[in-house]
Amino acid sequence: MTGRCFSLPSHQRFGLVAALCASVLLGCSDPSSTASDAGVEMDAGDRTDAGDQNPTGDAGVADGGGSSDAGASLKNSCLGPASANVANARLPAGYCAWTWATISDPRGLIVAPNGDVLVVERSAGRVTALYDSNGDGVSDSSERATLVEVSGLNHGITLHDGFLYASSATRVLRWPFATGMRAALSGQQEVVTGIPAGGHVTRTIIFDAEGRLYVSVGSAANVDSNSTRARIRRFTAAQVQAGNVAFTDGEVFADGLRNEAGLRFDSQGRLWGVENGRDNLNRADLGGDIHTDNPAEELNLFAEAGRFYGYPYCFSEFLLPAGVGMGPKTQWADPGFMNDGTHSDAWCRDVNHVVPPMLAMPAHVAPLDIIFYDGASFPPEVVNDAFVSFHGSWNRQPAQGYEVARVVFENGLPVRYEPFFEFDGTSDTAAGWPHRPVGLGVGPNGELFVSSDASGQIIAIGYQR
Repeated sequence: MTGRCFSLPSHQRFGLVAALCASVLLGCSDPSSTASDAGVEMDAGDRTDAGDQNPTGDAGVADGGGSSDAGASLKNSCLGPASANVANARLPAGYCAWTWATISDPRGLIVAPNGDVLVVERSAGRVTALYDSNGDGVSDSSERATLVEVSGLNHGITLHDGFLYASSATRVLRWPFATGMRAALSGQQEVVTGIPAGGHVTRTIIFDAEGRLYVSVGSAANVDSNSTRARIRRFTAAQVQAGNVAFTDGEVFADGLRNEAGLRFDSQGRLWGVENGRDNLNRADLGGDIHTDNPAEELNLFAEAGRFYGYPYCFSEFLLPAGVGMGPKTQWADPGFMNDGTHSDAWCRDVNHVVPPMLAMPAHVAPLDIIFYDGASFPPEVVNDAFVSFHGSWNRQPAQGYEVARVVFENGLPVRYEPFFEFDGTSDTAAGWPHRPVGLGVGPNGELFVSSDASGQIIAIGYQR
């Protein structure tokens, strides 16, 4: 693969040089460039965080085409016209990228079983169905339909059991939906109400195979005084069916998550999430201003309900000065709490208190979505690996992120990340690279769909065999 030093082991300490290479050259980000609520600094995915999510095994929901066995015949998914190729893109050998559609401010997306791409257009507060009826490899302005238009819809979207679900800052809504519907939907229902407003405003939503709904809410500020807001709540199938359930009536499924913008189930039915860490980190005994490369953005595994993941009392190291750092994923006490008599470094490193991340990613790359590849086109070694969208940094110099990374899994666990779709230049940003990836989905031909809110594009990434 061409590209930068980006692939680093996750279960061993990085050497200082290797970690520095990844840290300086990888992408970063936090808050988005739009205004934040109530003066709260927001993560790159803030104004809208992680894309939608659909659990594998969710009946009637498809994030992509059929899964591919290693021995099955694989499809060519480089189907776009050369005129639509994404300029200045760097990809591994054999891959291609083209602009599949151009719309307004696209955030979360989901691929319906028939291949339609359902996407939240945040600034318009609507969900649009995009499709390619004439088979020319793109969805043009005549190949789309507005499904719903509700003020405040900003990111979350999923399909489950005959309904389309979408979220605003304060509620989760649904509409009866059948695959292939390309007209305005009726019968709007409130499912979850009373979600706290402000701060991180995107509400990631996803269902598991048992019909339970997970709703992620990020922090109210850069560093809250406690974790009572920064959580994932889970609602039973019965609560979902009844609708109009108060947010606080949901089970606290996972606690201490500053902004778990992306959620996705893998082929084993395990829930994973990507988290945006805090900004402006300064701890005198660790080198003072360490915000450039710390804290790490996190890839978390939610293996047990009710566990605590650290925020706001602890943070994960990515790269600390030589002689100080203990390696990526190491837990440290946040400077605002380290002298409170409870939250010491030792407390943070006790796994009975804090679940550490499964993988540390560079600071401020702002991961907004994650998807496990189950399509029928990419090479067999990619199947069941994850792709993560890095929306990009806002308060780091040089800027980082603005790309899609591949997380390589071995024996069911992440071992490294590496660049996949990025700017073909020496930095992560440039005038010729307007993209900030957000939502991810796998299409019927095995292509990977990526929404970019900054460029207003849905990008398709295929593989030519």
